[in-house]
Amino acid sequence: MTVYLDHASATPIVPQARAAMAPWLERAADPARVHSDGREARAAVEAARDQVGERLGVRPRDVIFTGSGTEALNWVVYAAAGLTPKSRGPWGRRIVVTAVEHTAVLDAARLAATRAGLDLVEIPVDTDGSISPFEVPPDTALVACQHVNHETGVVQPVEEVAERCAGAGARLLVDACQSVGVTVPHADFVVVSGRKWGGPAGTGALGLGRRVRIDPLLVGGEQELLRRAGGENVSGIVGLGAACATPFPDLVGLRDDLVAGLGSIAGVEVVGLGARRAPQIVCATATPLGGEALLIGLDRAGIMANSGSSCSAERLEPSHVLRAMGADADSSLRFGLGWDTTASDIAAVNDTLPSLVAELRSLREHAGA
Repeated sequence: MTVYLDHASATPIVPQARAAMAPWLERAADPARVHSDGREARAAVEAARDQVGERLGVRPRDVIFTGSGTEALNWVVYAAAGLTPKSRGPWGRRIVVTAVEHTAVLDAARLAATRAGLDLVEIPVDTDGSISPFEVPPDTALVACQHVNHETGVVQPVEEVAERCAGAGARLLVDACQSVGVTVPHADFVVVSGRKWGGPAGTGALGLGRRVRIDPLLVGGEQELLRRAGGENVSGIVGLGAACATPFPDLVGLRDDLVAGLGSIAGVEVVGLGARRAPQIVCATATPLGGEALLIGLDRAGIMANSGSSCSAERLEPSHVLRAMGADADSSLRFGLGWDTTASDIAAVNDTLPSLVAELRSLREHAGA
């Protein structure tokens, strides 16, 4: 039996998206052409734009398709700092980010602030991973506040942040790549990722609020209403649209069963229990056991999970998110539930993990002796 609980890294394509993509996988139609194949491709792309716009709560014409969530997040940060090819300068004197943003935001913000000579403000979080209310400084170019954290599932008070940004005249970027299954909040910029939402990898979208515009990051073509150069990935865009239009199952019960099982194991602590959390991500620590040893043990039992975010897997560095929370970043486990997760999947974890933790603790004690 194989149990896949790493949906927060990449989720299998939902059947609806696979079916929608199938006709376009063997067609080479360019949506910019006026022949019949081109017109059909354009219609398919615009239908997907309608689907994504409806899911994000923005006008279809304010949806820009990208190659990934990372591209879209980088794009907004660089535009705010005045680093895009057609930029007329930075939008303000500083960039504000939370300490638990995805590295696609944090690394871009640090680089952009250095290159553009802007101030960078990092908002701390409490031990549950939530931000406290903060005032947006004057002349702020951009505030980045993730909606659902990619490692803990903690939901940030984006609505309150949006109000404060509006009051200060600052623009708000919301990383909603992990917001599948929950209502996406309104913001000036909202980003989603296809491979997190049941669409194909290599797709993403940037949704614009009504009061904003953005200069292109990629130039050399007139695609995406002059906002992103490069030929459209028609099959991928169609798949992303279908995934956004597909209802997501209620995972609260399965999440709670997993949390109960984890909480019954001595020395295992579920991260962020005191915060508002999305139902599809559960993070726990098992001090002082290493996250890698736990993952290997689970994998041998046919259970695939993760430790920290997928983007740091090759560096094998402790999670910056858990560090910011004061949690044990070296012994973390992250379980990502998805559209195909079943009760038997959760039962497999709850049956396997207690003995695995006990075995690893015993080995550690004997090694220390």
